[in-house]
Amino acid sequence: MEGEQKEQKSAGKIEDNSFQKLVNIAVVIMLVGLIFIALYTFFFDMQEAISTLFDYRYVALIRSIFSLLVIGIGVYLVKMFLSR
Repeated sequence: MEGEQKEQKSAGKIEDNSFQKLVNIAVVIMLVGLIFIALYTFFFDMQEAISTLFDYRYVALIRSIFSLLVIGIGVYLVKMFLSR
């Protein structure tokens, strides 16, 4: 009788644990989506700020440097997360 109760409790814990994992995954997915939206808007706002702050002759150069910096940071982060 006690063995059956322990099995039922452990099965309940497993179900609770898997539900908690699903909730955590859903939260992480939503946060990553919000981060991508923020990054997208930041990138284009920064492009506009570069156009405003710098002389028109240097805008293309500064935008290229900024884009290259964003690409470099992105590749570094992807490499860091994939190496785990």
